[in-house]
Amino acid sequence: MQFYSERLRYEKFTPDHFEDYFRLVSQQDVMLYISGAGLDMEGARKRFERSLSADGQQSEMGFVAVYEQVTGLYIGLGKIVPFEDGLTEIGYALLPEFWGKGYASEITSRLVAYARECGSVESLVALVVPENHASVNVLTKHQFRFFREVPDGDVIRHDYILDL
Repeated sequence: MQFYSERLRYEKFTPDHFEDYFRLVSQQDVMLYISGAGLDMEGARKRFERSLSADGQQSEMGFVAVYEQVTGLYIGLGKIVPFEDGLTEIGYALLPEFWGKGYASEITSRLVAYARECGSVESLVALVVPENHASVNVLTKHQFRFFREVPDGDVIRHDYILDL
């Protein structure tokens, strides 16, 4: 699975992506709204293994490494994975040096388009901590609407939905 957007290239995770993945998920700033804290090597390996199998045996889904097309630099990840009750989850995480460049919006737009291309996805869901205003703005910009509030451990999570 490989696809492109205006400035970015996406390729499905393989074990070779772990080094870049660890560089991303070990950063406190990146993981603040995802897991609450940057991950150590062991935590990152466990999470990465789950990411490798998150496609639910659907080859057109999973986690993708995201690269700038022009520079070839790793900027972060995206995901499009089966969720619950027939929903498909999308999401992203970016290295801090790539924040504020419109990449979160570009990734979201491309994942929505990709879901439509798959033909089998009826609704997308994105999970976000309400305090992550930047991600909430990206989602609402792409016509996602608030769906539900979910207790998630010690925090409250908001799910946003987009019917395709």
